[in-house]
Amino acid sequence: MQWIDVRALETWATFLNAREMVMAMLADLIRMTIDDASRFRFPSGEASQLRGWDGDLETTEAKGFVPAGKSKWEFGTGPGASKANSDYNKRTGQTPAAEMAENTLVLVNLGSWDTPTKKIPEWEHDRRQEGKWRDVKYIDGAQLVQWLQDHPAIAARYARNVLKNAPQDGALSTDEYWDEFSTQFNPQLSEKVVIADRKQAADALIAKLLGQPESFMLGAETSEEVIAFAVAAIRSAEPAVRESLESRTLIVRSEAAARFLAMHTKMVFLATGAAEALVGVLAKHCPVLSAATGAQAKRGPMLNRPTASGMVPGFVEMGLDHGQGYELAHRCGRSLIILKRLIRNAPVAEPVWVSQAPILKPVLLAGGWSSDLAADCEVLKELGGHVNYGSIEAALMPTLGIPDRPVDREADVWQVRAPVDAFYFYGCQLTEEDLTRLRDAIVKVFGKQPEQPSRGQKFNLAKAATSDHSGWLRDGLALTLLIIASMHKVADLHIKGRSPQQYVDDVINALPDWGKSHHSIVRLGDQTALLAEAAPNPFLTALESMLEGAPELVTQIFESERDRFFGPSSPHVHFLWALEAIAWDPRYLNRAVVVLAKLGQLDPDPDSNHVNRPINSLRDILLGWSPNTYAFQPQRIACLDAVLAACPSVGWQLLKKLLPRLHDSSSPTLHPKLRDLAPKQPEEITFGLVWDFEIAVVDRALIAAGDDESRIDVFVEAMGQLQPQNRAKVLAHIDSYLAAHQTAEGSAIWHALKDEAARNEHFGDSDWALNGEEVSALKILVERHRPTDPLVSDRHAFDDWTPHIGKYDPNAEVLDDATALRKEVIQRVLVRDGVLGILKLAKMVKLPDLLGQILGEVPFTIEQMIELMQGALEPDAPPSLSYYVSSSGFEKFGDQWKDIFHDRVLSRVEDSSVKAKLLLGWSATPSTWDYVEALGSEVRDQYWRHMGRLPLESPVDDLLFSVDQLRRVERDIDVLCMLHKRSADLPSNLLVDLLAKGARQVSDGIKRHGNMLSYYIALTLKELRTRGDTEKLEIARWEYAYLPILRDDHEPLMIYSLLASDPKMFVDVLSHVFKSKKATEEPVLSDEMKARAKISYVVLSAFTNVPGLRDGKIDVGELSNWVTEARQLAAEKGLDEIGDQRIGFVLAHAPQDTEEAFWPPSPVCQVIETAASVQIERGFAIECFNKRGVFGKGINEGGDQERRFAETYKGWADATRNFPRTSVMLTEISDNWDRHAERADVEAEQSKLKH
Repeated sequence: MQWIDVRALETWATFLNAREMVMAMLADLIRMTIDDASRFRFPSGEASQLRGWDGDLETTEAKGFVPAGKSKWEFGTGPGASKANSDYNKRTGQTPAAEMAENTLVLVNLGSWDTPTKKIPEWEHDRRQEGKWRDVKYIDGAQLVQWLQDHPAIAARYARNVLKNAPQDGALSTDEYWDEFSTQFNPQLSEKVVIADRKQAADALIAKLLGQPESFMLGAETSEEVIAFAVAAIRSAEPAVRESLESRTLIVRSEAAARFLAMHTKMVFLATGAAEALVGVLAKHCPVLSAATGAQAKRGPMLNRPTASGMVPGFVEMGLDHGQGYELAHRCGRSLIILKRLIRNAPVAEPVWVSQAPILKPVLLAGGWSSDLAADCEVLKELGGHVNYGSIEAALMPTLGIPDRPVDREADVWQVRAPVDAFYFYGCQLTEEDLTRLRDAIVKVFGKQPEQPSRGQKFNLAKAATSDHSGWLRDGLALTLLIIASMHKVADLHIKGRSPQQYVDDVINALPDWGKSHHSIVRLGDQTALLAEAAPNPFLTALESMLEGAPELVTQIFESERDRFFGPSSPHVHFLWALEAIAWDPRYLNRAVVVLAKLGQLDPDPDSNHVNRPINSLRDILLGWSPNTYAFQPQRIACLDAVLAACPSVGWQLLKKLLPRLHDSSSPTLHPKLRDLAPKQPEEITFGLVWDFEIAVVDRALIAAGDDESRIDVFVEAMGQLQPQNRAKVLAHIDSYLAAHQTAEGSAIWHALKDEAARNEHFGDSDWALNGEEVSALKILVERHRPTDPLVSDRHAFDDWTPHIGKYDPNAEVLDDATALRKEVIQRVLVRDGVLGILKLAKMVKLPDLLGQILGEVPFTIEQMIELMQGALEPDAPPSLSYYVSSSGFEKFGDQWKDIFHDRVLSRVEDSSVKAKLLLGWSATPSTWDYVEALGSEVRDQYWRHMGRLPLESPVDDLLFSVDQLRRVERDIDVLCMLHKRSADLPSNLLVDLLAKGARQVSDGIKRHGNMLSYYIALTLKELRTRGDTEKLEIARWEYAYLPILRDDHEPLMIYSLLASDPKMFVDVLSHVFKSKKATEEPVLSDEMKARAKISYVVLSAFTNVPGLRDGKIDVGELSNWVTEARQLAAEKGLDEIGDQRIGFVLAHAPQDTEEAFWPPSPVCQVIETAASVQIERGFAIECFNKRGVFGKGINEGGDQERRFAETYKGWADATRNFPRTSVMLTEISDNWDRHAERADVEAEQSKLKH
């Protein structure tokens, strides 16, 4: 097939842009001819008009029209020797001799040579004889035609794009095919929609197209989808790969085109239509892809349908928003055929199955079901009036071979591929009898609460109880009802005596206890939002009735987080999503928000970390800058008033959440699935509109706040985000409040306003901070109402860990230290107000500990310190102040402080615990301990009960004394946590004693030390392991005792190495957990036995040390002896079966021997063969699955991971033929992994039906 002939090239030569397009074509031809260019420069487009050579090339080997070595290319128009001589002389005169000597000059002309007296070879010979260029070549139009015939894909592209006269049938370039295919959709289809999340399949296909000559098939619903996918894959490939494939790929449609191309090489063919008969001929020299459809598609590689979420980015690229794209992907059932009908740009044929619609109606109405569930099958049978379910499947089976089939099947799950599209074809055929059966089915399915499967029930992929209906059927029926309500006009559905919407409303109203009990809505489950969208009026009416009649019962829809931890979400979530979907409709918005507000009144935990709360739904719906409703702003503002009138407290919370916030965010609410509620001219959210909404919110919030201090404080927090006019209103309101509520120490609002002014001034350079004039307005208000007490101005240093001092410097290495400021404030107060002033300040500040910590740096006299100490013991003083005063006094005055402390301070304190706590801040030395001892045994015991540190820098004797005193008050566990690196100074027997007594104090230790307790215990055990004076069994004993808190410790425990060397110990631990078969009656378990069983089970679960393993090698004799003795001892105790299983568990953790090509290593294989125990092999196999542990998968990934496991075990099975039992066991494990892979594939495909 000649895409471009000589006459076409002559026409081309007349184009103004001939040069730039010819150079682009030459570049493509050269790329196809050679594959080893080390220099390649052929500028095209506007770049071709620049001065310089039209082409510059260097290649190793001469091929076709391309010379070897370096070459310079020049394009010209005007055929014959005269033009050739002109171009030759011009370039020869401009080029240095050295450059000519190493380059071939190639002159290219679109016209044919027209000088009969001198042929091209003769002219080339004459030029070579001149000896100026290494070689000279001339390519005219006739030769270009020949070159293009060798590369028809390039010829096709330029015939179409440049000459506009290429043949119209038989073969297409990829560009032409994609333009033809993609424009059948409106808007034009994007390659991303076709590829979606099938990039892995696209990459594999590209690799085949770039490979060796062969014919290969890809299965799909239609041949068109395979070709479209291949072209989309090419167009989406890396630029270099795309360029290469596009220049040599043709879509071949006719036998004539296939025969013409049969002898071509270096091509890629996508065969379709009549050309499929000749794929074998085409594949002799080139890769050829063809499509497999129908039953044939299942015999080879299959192109799986994309997921809905995977198609969304392509739809977004086509101009749809994310929500619209996701909905369209679901509506088309992820099928390109159906998508073409939904967004067609030209008439599309009806699906083949339409003629069978009367038979398929019950299936189409059901929408989906699980054939494993009898309840589902019963509903299907009743929907069609059939005697048995089998007749339904019999009618469906033939449709599975139709390319555009109405129903998909994945294992037990059947689902209508595109319910909305299908309704267009069968909706008009629905009879009164059909609709009555549909109503009865919906009442039956949604009239009972879904049940949870029992533990003993056989597993099914629907994950439903045997007597229950699947989520597939519930989803399908709910969607059918919504389609009838929202799309009945599309199908011209007529219902006698009522509208389709009235029919849907009647169906919902027919549900048991509808409007009387919240259970009637709870029973709708995951389909609540769909049914609410289908029948918004009955849904709202039912909720309004329940909230009016018995609101306390509706409270039951809110379940606590503890009730649903790792379980289903609280039922109220479905109510919220349903109301959010309804609220998009302006007709129902007011009712929906009032219902949400009333639910908000009942919400027991509105501030929960779980964001699905009624108050948050209200905010998201009405938010000024991102409303989730199609209602215009006046109606949204009216909704605020409706909420405030119906539920004032919820109304205030709503206003508070609607106030502007820094770095604000919003979550989109549930959008209606099918109903198109958008107005013809949607409201554009402008800055002015947002500011007006803020005014409405602030005005109402100020009225609602009144003189409530806690509510006014909300405005202070939002001050920086308000518009100036609203900020002025808020400041006026605060001004009035402060004027009416003056106090000597200042109200909470005044302090909050002062802090806000200081914060904005400190961070004045930040983009969120108020500007100078705005901060001045705050400071004026602060000064106007400044309290008379000077301590009010002093407290700011102790109200925040990092008070706002000066200007914030983002380049400073450290934050400003407030210590100097705090010291200055304390000194000032001491001079001005004396000790009483400091005591008063301590009671005023938010963080009195900051004040206490600075006392040691202030120059108090001892009398002032005693006065401060006595004041700190008053009941209204901060609890920690006395500790800081006492420790500061001791630090300052030492023995002088000790001498007067008893008579001036302790004599006034009766409680021994309080006395002891006053001494905790004194230095931990023998002198202090003697002082404590002199106060009596009660004070001494209280002192050591509350002491929180050891003298880690003191001599060993002092350390041991402290340890002894702490142990005397039963704080062994605390000693272990305080030792840190000084544990090395304690004798081993003392460390063991600490562990022994500490084991009974673990619960107290967890309360005081939290998660750090396990770390401290592990350090002590590690210390003991490094010593040689403690028996291994002793260490293992305490590892065992502390195992519940050590299970996450990565340090190897001694107990596991002992178990691997002592089979008796292994069986003893086993007997703690499992019941003996020899036991004649059920044993009575004490609490101690239960605790021991739990710990022993943890030990067994973590015991993976293979006996006889050293330096990666297993001693077969040692392993065999251990297994033999363990089995014998276990059998004696009636634990033979479980003992064998646990032995298999341990063997499954044997490391692979690097010198062997298989696993498990040969010593383990020998033991398995010798033992010949089914239970050992069973335990081994179970652990091979379980030790996979927690794993991650991509969405709809399928069973690829499991298949890799299966392949690995199959390889080991083949390599262990010398160990027959082991080989059979590994084969069974491989087969089981294959079954897991198949199940994962099915679950992935079923998931795609929904997502």
